[in-house]
Amino acid sequence: MERLSSAVRLDLRPGEWVLWKARPFRFISLQGSAASIRDSVNGELREVAVAELRGMPSLPPEDFEQRVDLLRTTSDQSWHLAQRRESIIQELLNGEGSMAERVAAAAKVLDISSRTVRRLVKQYRTSSQTTSLVPKPPGPHQKRRRLGPIRERIIDEAIASHYLIRPKPPMEEAYNRVVDRCRALALRPPARNSVLKRIRALDARFAARKRLGPKAAQAIALSTPGMLEAQEALELIQMDHTLADVIIVDSRHRQPICRPWLSLAIDVATRCVLGAHVAIEAPSALAVALCMEHACRPKDRAHSLVQSDTPWPMFGIPQQVLVDNGPEFHGAALERGCSEYGITLLHRPVARPHYGGHIERLIGTMMGKVHLLPGTTDASPAARGGYDSEATAVLTLPEFARWLALAIGQYHHHEHRMLGTTPAAAWNDSLAAGITPVVPAHPEAFLISFLPVTRRRLQRDGLHFERIRYWSDVLPVIAQPREPLVVRYDPRDISRLHVIGKDHHYHTITYANITRPPISLEEVRHAYAALRAQGLVVLDIESAWSNRRELLQQPLHFDLSSHARFQARARRKKKAGPPKELVFFCAARAAWRKRTSGGGITSSAPPVLSPAPAFALERKARREINNVVCAPPPAL
Repeated sequence: MERLSSAVRLDLRPGEWVLWKARPFRFISLQGSAASIRDSVNGELREVAVAELRGMPSLPPEDFEQRVDLLRTTSDQSWHLAQRRESIIQELLNGEGSMAERVAAAAKVLDISSRTVRRLVKQYRTSSQTTSLVPKPPGPHQKRRRLGPIRERIIDEAIASHYLIRPKPPMEEAYNRVVDRCRALALRPPARNSVLKRIRALDARFAARKRLGPKAAQAIALSTPGMLEAQEALELIQMDHTLADVIIVDSRHRQPICRPWLSLAIDVATRCVLGAHVAIEAPSALAVALCMEHACRPKDRAHSLVQSDTPWPMFGIPQQVLVDNGPEFHGAALERGCSEYGITLLHRPVARPHYGGHIERLIGTMMGKVHLLPGTTDASPAARGGYDSEATAVLTLPEFARWLALAIGQYHHHEHRMLGTTPAAAWNDSLAAGITPVVPAHPEAFLISFLPVTRRRLQRDGLHFERIRYWSDVLPVIAQPREPLVVRYDPRDISRLHVIGKDHHYHTITYANITRPPISLEEVRHAYAALRAQGLVVLDIESAWSNRRELLQQPLHFDLSSHARFQARARRKKKAGPPKELVFFCAARAAWRKRTSGGGITSSAPPVLSPAPAFALERKARREINNVVCAPPPAL
């Protein structure tokens, strides 16, 4: 019987060539799981493990890759034909008689020529694999290039210089470059599809790294095996914010305002929505506090914005909270509140959004429902088309919050694909298994523990916050003058502050002038800004209150738009970096120092910027860097 070699099998027979640590050896003998091999260079005998041996390559690397592709792409009909050919060729090689007679008999059985049989025998002798006998499709190999070395080099250079760059150009730029280069060298340009196929064949990670940067390339190449799991209710919740894809109107003028912000908290084990919060303001420590309060307390409170007549029995203090790396999740308010109530605060790894897949999927589900509301902005301008979102907007913020509660109730009673049941049923099953929700013993103190926090020193006349004086008879008892205090405040109503005392309890401190009405932090700051815009200095807090009454007569969207413009201007200043005045000053001062000798300017030196105006310009530029355009009004 003829001995055949295979590219995918290693025969452990004496005299066979094997590889050990990428060096050729002769196989001598087998003793259990150990093999005796002899070095082909110095004849040294070695004892090695069989698992460390590799077979000698009997095929070129490109032919071996082609065999692997055939194994993956061959149809059943072609595979059955290759198996039939293999059985007949094995009989031919192991049969008796002359080779010519055996080849002729095999050609007659397979209905092919004798020449084709000899070619198949040669292929099978090289590597006795079934894939060596698979019929090849007609035409050239798909990976074979036939444009010639010059045009291939032109295409490679065009791809490198006009496609694999940032900002990312379209593929047509590379093709146009190839056409121009070929015409300049009096060559026939290749077809457009030939160039585009070579671009599409590039490694996706390599192309993303060149065109989008390392972050996008890592997102493409990063594998995400496994999943984040929780075994019981309230073991782990995820929280995040999103800008809702709908425009709301104000309740007084019914004019479009903006898109509201939506905060959601989901229980990972049961997929239930534990808490929700909607607001016009961008995410902040207050939004996190209100969402945490809504998640941990029962949903039957009349003062809650997100409320509904549908049952919502999911509540309780969680064991862990997983959030992203937004600034509102890194503040002292959330960290101290979680620590006080025994909640472990976890942050996702930076630039790893899939770690928050549960909350991101919930947000996507809710936005799919939002896209059915009047005034929706849809997922993108292309999806929105010619739909006028502002003209069709009809929902106010409380109406949108009530609709959200109804949508969440429907979500709880629809079967979840990953659970195989509804989230409400999964919650009930977890409670039936012995999980008992834990609620705050003092509900009012719970919200205070998550409110924004600041530090103030106790003055002789009380506490000062936003140029407002606060006083309570308890202040001299809990602190001494000039002693720093931890103060928490609700930005929706700053008529009261919450100060923690030596007894580790919060004490409520009100206005020193209790005749003043409640006011929000946003209204106070907007009133101050309006007075400064008129060239006035806020010396009397009553002027801010009177200005506030005038502002309340205006439609709400004017207030929001000015605030949005202020925030956008601040972001642009921060992104722009040092102002041009500072750059000019640095250059002028360097030139002045270069032309200065012995403390004075030489007679031959040209006029330069004098030191005094230069340092004044530097102070002005540094104030611009720190976003301090003007000094704040003096405190009362």
